[in-house]
Order: sequence, then structure tokens, then C-alpha cells
Amino acid sequence: MKIVVKPGANDFQAIQNAMDNNTSKNLTIILDGNFVVNQTLVSKRNNTTIEFTKGSQITTTSNENGILLFIHNNCVVQNGKFIGNGKSATTYYTGFGVQLADTDNCKVVNCSFENISGLSIFLSYSKKGCKNNLIKGNHISKPAMYMKEIGDEAGIMLGYSGDGYFHENNLITLNEIDGNNVLKIGAGIIGHGKNNTFSLNKISNCLNYGIISYESVYTDISLTGSKILDNEIRNIGETGNRLTVKGMGIYLMKSMNSLVKGNKVYNTLRNSDKSESLPAGAISTSGSVNTTVENNIIDGSYMYGFVNDYSFNSNFNSNFVKNTRRSGAYFVNVNDVTVKDNHFENIGEVVFKGYFENTGLQYIKDQWKIKDYLNQSTGSNIRIENNYIVSDKDLLFFRGTGKKEKQIENKIKNNTFVNNIIKRSSGISVTDESIAFREVDGNTNVISNNKIEKNNHK
Repeated sequence: MKIVVKPGANDFQAIQNAMDNNTSKNLTIILDGNFVVNQTLVSKRNNTTIEFTKGSQITTTSNENGILLFIHNNCVVQNGKFIGNGKSATTYYTGFGVQLADTDNCKVVNCSFENISGLSIFLSYSKKGCKNNLIKGNHISKPAMYMKEIGDEAGIMLGYSGDGYFHENNLITLNEIDGNNVLKIGAGIIGHGKNNTFSLNKISNCLNYGIISYESVYTDISLTGSKILDNEIRNIGETGNRLTVKGMGIYLMKSMNSLVKGNKVYNTLRNSDKSESLPAGAISTSGSVNTTVENNIIDGSYMYGFVNDYSFNSNFNSNFVKNTRRSGAYFVNVNDVTVKDNHFENIGEVVFKGYFENTGLQYIKDQWKIKDYLNQSTGSNIRIENNYIVSDKDLLFFRGTGKKEKQIENKIKNNTFVNNIIKRSSGISVTDESIAFREVDGNTNVISNNKIEKNNHK
């Protein structure tokens, strides 16, 4: 069944009447013209496709009612233009552009969103979550959503918080999101999910994060397998006189077994408050066990390049990190990390920094619930190998904690700094203080086979 709808006296009712049609297995609705609605259009059946002819659009006059809601499977909207009224919704769940709720195999493809009051594209749940949906080739600009300073306003969001569901195998790809320094987040998942992918998106001008994968309830298996691949992220953090503890380009929080690969991340941690109460890296992985970060470019961070806190059994390999105000890579309370084949250049402070405590400390137990990693010494088996480092600053400073400083002693051990190439200005040598392990367990930390090159152009 194919129905062509043109603007009329009551555009909402005309489109909704078409969506109500149930006379055939598949329903295609062609929207031809400029439509104005003030209520939410809601799917009534599976296999509904909504197509827009060239130049056609839907404008809403409401900042509280979303525009289009799919609650059925195998539904598609494509080539559409959705325009909000430019005023923010008053709640996180209203005023959306397109929402998918507990859907399977739906698509939002090649649509544009302007002046949207809420989330432009929202994958939500009521019972089970969204699975196998495709969000591709959309353009989001001039967002109107503002939930005060503590909100999670986003261009594309899978979520939100809650319990009893999983968003699974959704693909968010080739979208362009300009947060206009209004949105907090470009795209991401905040909640429970498995094997969701964010790839080839262009995200800019967001106040908190470019892409986020964040578990807000559980800690072990409820957010796993996120893939953040080949995205371009620019200009993340606060503007004007406002400071922020956020501003990460890519932020993983309790996002297990994840892959961050091939991304280009520029100009992050703008207006950082420098408190470091959150891991302040252009790419940060926090409590994200078994995560790999590789083949990324980090260029320009007002704080650190990469931060790993509590992300045990992880890899940071083959990345290019330059132009950071603080360290290129910072490790906190972690073991079993490989750091190899990276390039570091124009790093503001010591290139590799580490601070390590025993995870039996009470404040850590209060916030970190995975039993396998509690009551452990940290700062062991961190292997820094085969990196190319262009820096006149100190190269490494790792330290554990003594009994006088903390209630539980934590000695670092079995770390390696080997086979690295270090390029320094003429006259700048590498001393014992340049590569330093402090509060150590015996002579188990190894420094060997590093090669020094002179940079005669400085």
C-alpha cells in the first residue's frame, strides 16, 4: 500500500490517518509538501515507511510533543526534514524529533533536524530496549534543547538510565551533529547495552562529550561491546567564562569489552576546571575493563591526551597524541595495560603519568563494585614499549602510595619502559629523574633498550 499525503487543513490528522492504514503487509507514505503539526505522529503497525519528496518537511509548533514516534518494528523514515519551534522542552523525554521505542530493525536515514526542542533522535525503552536499528546519514543543527547545566542533552541518544532492558546491535553511522555549543553530548548511550556501534560520525561544538558510552547502574556486564570507530570529533568543552569537569572527546564509563579505534579527536577539554574529579582525557576510559584504544589521533587537549582509570586489562596502541597541556597518557589504579607503538609530540608535562592505590581503600569500595578488582594492589604489568616520543620533558613518572599517605600500602611492580625512541633537543639528556618509578616493590620495574635521538631543529 502506498499513500501520498499533501498539506491541508489538518496536517497532523492527514498523516496520522495514513499511518493508521492496515490493509496490506507493507505501508509506504509519501509526504509531499510542507507540513505543520502540533501533536506526535505515532506508528500503528509494523513495516511502515515514511518518505519525503525533495524539499518536503514537517514543522512542529509544540516544544513538548515530539514529532514522530515509532513503536513498531521494521519501520523507516528517510529523506525527511524535521523542524522544531526553537524552544526547549521541559523534560528529557519530550520534544524529540524522531523516537524509536523498543523497536527492532527500524531506520532513520538521510534526515535533517533543526531547532528541535528535545533529543533529535532518541532510542528509548519501555520494556526490552531497541535492537538492530540503523541511524544513518542524518544532519543535526541549531538544537534548542536545554536542561540546565546538569542535563544530558544530546543529538542522538540511546538510553536513558533505568533498568530491565538492553539496547543491542544498533548502528549509528555517517551522521553529522553540530551541537552549536548548546548540546551537552553529540551522540552516545547512557544505560544498558550490548554491541552498539558509533562510526564515521562528525561531531562538533558540544559542552560535555563528543561520544559517550556510560553505564549508570550496574558495573560488570550491563554495558558491553561498544564500538566507537572512525569518528571525527571537534571542539568539546565549555565556552565563555564557564568552567567544566567534563569536555572529553570520547568518554567510556563502565563500558566493558569496548573498542575505540580510528577516531580523530581535536580541541577537547575546553575550559577545564582542572580538578580531575573525572578522568580529563581527550579519550578517557573509566572502569571499562578489557577495552582497546588504538589507531586514534588526538590533537589538542587542554588537559591529558588519554586517561585510563580502573580500566584493567586494556590496550592503548598505535595512537598519535600531540598538543596536550598535561601528560600524553595518564594511568590511575590499574593493572595489566599495554601501551605500544604510539607517537607522542608536543606534550605539556611528563609524557606518561601514573598514580596507584590499593583498591581496598574504602572510598574506592564505595564507588567500584566489581569484586574481581577490589582489594588489589595496582600499578603492575603496565608495558610501555616501542613508542616514538618527541619531548624535552620528563618521560615517565609512576608512583605508588606508602602507609603514611594511605591506610593501605601500595607498591608498584613489574612495569616496563623498553624499546622506545626518544627524540630530544640537543643538550637535553635523559636522566634517572626523566624515567622514574616511586614507591616500588623491589627491582621489578624495567627500563631498557630505549634509543635517544637528537632533534637539531629545535
